[in-house]
Amino acid sequence: MSDEHAPTDPTDSRPAPGEVLPSAQMTTAPRVQPTREALPPRSKSWWRTGGIPWLFLGPALAILVVFIFYPAVRIFLLSFQDYSFVRDAVWVGFENYGRLLSDRTFGWAMVNSLLYLLVTPFLIVASVSVAFLLDAKVKGSGFFRGLYFLPVVTPMIVVGIIWQWLLNEDVGLINYVVTLMGGDKVYWLTSYPLNVLSVMFVTGWKGLGYYAIIFLAGLLTIPEELEEAAALDGAGPIQRLLYVKLPLLKPTIALVAIISSISALKVFDELFIMIPGAPAAEKTLVPLIYQTAFLDFRLGYASAISVVLFVMTLAFSYLNIRYWEKD
Repeated sequence: MSDEHAPTDPTDSRPAPGEVLPSAQMTTAPRVQPTREALPPRSKSWWRTGGIPWLFLGPALAILVVFIFYPAVRIFLLSFQDYSFVRDAVWVGFENYGRLLSDRTFGWAMVNSLLYLLVTPFLIVASVSVAFLLDAKVKGSGFFRGLYFLPVVTPMIVVGIIWQWLLNEDVGLINYVVTLMGGDKVYWLTSYPLNVLSVMFVTGWKGLGYYAIIFLAGLLTIPEELEEAAALDGAGPIQRLLYVKLPLLKPTIALVAIISSISALKVFDELFIMIPGAPAAEKTLVPLIYQTAFLDFRLGYASAISVVLFVMTLAFSYLNIRYWEKD
């Protein structure tokens, strides 16, 4: 008897010859997915996981520790001591800080440092104006960018000597022009506070190109579509400047305000070169620290002035950040 005429068993689930099972009834062997536990463990060495990053960070951290962190801690401790090169340190507590309150030289140096902060708004206004001029699509703008940046790359010793000659009361070019116009010669570098204001002008003149380049970089990041949309809405050049460009330059203005205020508080080179014979009361805190530490050999007292200057710098940086972060 042939197989095709054999009776079928109702309990047999095998398919008949030529019959195709539905996809739901097709049985296939499940594919085993490899698990993380099944993979062979990787060799984890300290050199791969942590050694290489520290290899690159090591030189920079060593420089920071040796030249920044350790001197900062050392100066803070010295501010509580009476210390000089010729005698051992004696712990005096807050005596150095109390002496600052009655020191007229320190008071005038503090006033001059606060006066020097006026360089910051001058630099912001002047450098923003120069950046807008340099951003204009005119022929030869690249030449003027280099021209404005030239004082930045000129060494301060050269800038100081040139301006010292220009502002000299007897043979200076500026006083020569003033006398030709019928005026009296001006004591730019020998009368207080005109000498401080003259050095402030030189500081602003030298840093103008640097901050102008920063603002120019900020202007180049502003999408042109925003200005075009404002122009289509009927905004004029001044309105686009006030309501489109300047608000978008707010982070850059904050950066320049912080950098320039810190530079103004720690200015030294210009004062040291241009008015070397002026008393410490006609200079800022950093020249006073230099004179107290390396000419008078009062390192503990100079350290106390340094700590006060650090607190001032930190406070003005914090105020700048809080002010420019406001909406």
